[in-house]
Amino acid sequence: MKLLVPKLRSMALCFVLSAAAGMAQNSGEHGRMMQIKVTMDKVRSGRTVDARTDAAEHLANLAQEVSSKEITEKLVADLTSLLDSPDDSVRYWVARALGNLGPAAKAAVPKLKEMLPAADCLDGAITSASGIRYALFKMGIKQPPRPKCVTVAG
Repeated sequence: MKLLVPKLRSMALCFVLSAAAGMAQNSGEHGRMMQIKVTMDKVRSGRTVDARTDAAEHLANLAQEVSSKEITEKLVADLTSLLDSPDDSVRYWVARALGNLGPAAKAAVPKLKEMLPAADCLDGAITSASGIRYALFKMGIKQPPRPKCVTVAG
């Protein structure tokens, strides 16, 4: 009986510590998802292009920390809707965010593929095309060929 009591105490302590670790992880995941929601709102409502772009970049960074069990259809749909931004810099970072979610964000593939030809023809050192191609790569999708872009003389 003397040996049984310390073993029971040890088992109880292990159980309590496991439960506490699980609760801490869940609260961390909840906090991250709240942060993502707030950041998506900033992407939509930022007053300047720079503010919206900074928020989208932050979103891409947050997406790197999301676990596969946190990725829902709603999260992917909400992120995909941000690709409708008129700002190419925002579209770049949102595509990167989707890519950071990996294959779990494959529902965004049709939208990404639809956007790619026009993005490939944008003039600039860094355009949303590289973010879109990154996302497709991270999702395991074969890269579409680059289109032949027509330049119009002004």
